[in-house]
Order: sequence, then structure tokens, then C-alpha cells
Amino acid sequence: MGRISGKKDLTDNDKRAIVVGRQNGLTMMTLAGMFGVTKAGISQFLKRQKAQDGSTNSQRTGRPQPIQDSPPLRSDGKFFLNSPSPPSVSTVKRRLNAAGIMGRRPVKKPLISEKNRAARVKWAKEHLNWTRQDWNKILSSDEIKFLLFGSDGIQ
Repeated sequence: MGRISGKKDLTDNDKRAIVVGRQNGLTMMTLAGMFGVTKAGISQFLKRQKAQDGSTNSQRTGRPQPIQDSPPLRSDGKFFLNSPSPPSVSTVKRRLNAAGIMGRRPVKKPLISEKNRAARVKWAKEHLNWTRQDWNKILSSDEIKFLLFGSDGIQ
């Protein structure tokens, strides 16, 4: 048996009832009246109980989170929302980062690297004095695909 706030010994059943009552949303004042102890005694008991096994799940106060913790994302990438208003940009960024989805900006780089630029200049100088007959020997097709910017592969 244990003593709460120096007033009354509580049985193990009383202690379990206090924990369950708090989990079900009863106020500390209500629990104190039910068991004949002070509100501070109930509070101290629940703090000790939580420190021992973390079993008390008291109701959260304040504004509810706009996006649920579990699961953060569905398979189609949509959020589970708790509120009718859309979440803020910072909330969405925070939740995406927590889910391991990081945003990035591609590195800025020249369209043609120095190595390719030098190879092109070398090729152009080698073919500078070609005649029309030399160019006619090259097989050409009208269906050549050119990509001016980047590749068509997924990044």
C-alpha cells in the first residue's frame, strides 16, 4: 500500500483506478474527491507512476496538430489532416523532412563542360577543310533527336 499526500493509504486497486480514470479524461479534482486525497497528491502520484512505466496518457492541451503523427503520409502522398484549414508551409516542410523526403535544388553548372568544349573545338578544327564530297560520305538521317537542356531521363 502507498500513502498519497500524507492523508490516506491507497490500495493497488485504487491506484489502478486513478490511472484508468485519468486516461479516460477525469480531472484531477474529480479523482481527488473520489479517493479522499488532495489534487496535488493525485498529481504527484501520476507523475511518479509515469516516471516508473510511462503508462498514463493524459489528454493533450492546446491546439491540435494539423497533420497526424502516424502515419505521416499515405501511399498516394496525401496528408491525413486533423483540421479543416490547410496546414502551414512550415508544418508541411517539417513533416516531409521527418518522413525522409528532402527537397533539393539541382547544382548550377554550364551547359557544356570544359572537356566537351575542348573536344568539340578539336573536332571542328579537324573537319574545317572538308569538301562537299567528304561530307556526303557520312550517313545521315532526318530523325535525329537533340536535347538542348538536360536529359530526358528521370532525376
